[in-house]
Amino acid sequence: MTLSSTQYQKYVDQLHSDNRDLVIKAAHALGDIGDHRAVPILIEMLQKTNEPAIRNAAAVGLRELGDERALYPIVSLINDPKTANNRGTLVYALEGFNCLRLLPFLVELVITGNFEVSHQAFSVIESIDVEIDSETLNICVQKLKNALLDDDVKTDLLKDLINLLYEMHTTTTNSDKVED
Repeated sequence: MTLSSTQYQKYVDQLHSDNRDLVIKAAHALGDIGDHRAVPILIEMLQKTNEPAIRNAAAVGLRELGDERALYPIVSLINDPKTANNRGTLVYALEGFNCLRLLPFLVELVITGNFEVSHQAFSVIESIDVEIDSETLNICVQKLKNALLDDDVKTDLLKDLINLLYEMHTTTTNSDKVED
C-alpha cells in the first residue's frame, strides 16, 4: 500500500509533535504503510528518544518495514543499559528480520533476560525458518546446558529451547533432545 507524498509527509511531520500519542500513532502508521523512506527517520527516532513508548513505537514500525538497515540499531539498543527495563518490545521487533546470525545473542537473551525478554527471544528464535549449522547448534546448546546448572526458574524454557534448536538442525537424532 502506498500513500501519496502528502500523506507520508503528514506522518513524518507528526513525529515531531509535542503530543506523545500522535508521535506514537505516526510511527506505527509509517511502519504499516510500508514506505521504506521512513526507515532512516524511524531509526533516528529509535536512537534519540528517551521515552520508552516512543522508542517502542519506532521499533514496531521498523519491524513492520523489515528493512535490514534497522537490525543493528535495534540490537544496539537491546544491549544499551538505558533500555535495561524496557527491552521486551525491542526484542519483539526482531521478528521482522532474518535473525539467524543473531541466534547466539538471542539464546543469551533467553538465558539472562527477564520473563518478557526471555519469552520474546524464544519466540524470535521460533520464527527463524532456516536450518542452523552444527557449530552454531553446539555453541548455543552448550550455553543453555551451562545455564541449566545455574537456573531453576527457567528450566522448562531452557530445555524447550534446546529441543527447538535440535529441531532446527535437520541431522539431529531424537537421542540428542532433552527429556522433561
